Amino acid sequence: MTIAERLRQEGHQIGWQEGKLEGMHEQAIKIALRMLEQGIDRDLVLAATQLSEADLAANNH
Repeated sequence: MTIAERLRQEGHQIGWQEGKLEGMHEQAIKIALRMLEQGIDRDLVLAATQLSEADLAANNH
């Protein structure tokens, strides 16, 4: 494997991992918003999902 191939493979792996984390974060936001709609305490939602106030504020349409 050449250096270029190895770097390309490493870049692909990093991109895949970042995409997976972003997807998990988006799912946590969706779950948190549903929990809030059901009347669950905001502090409990934040603790359970490990999201920040800013995460919820930015996505609370």
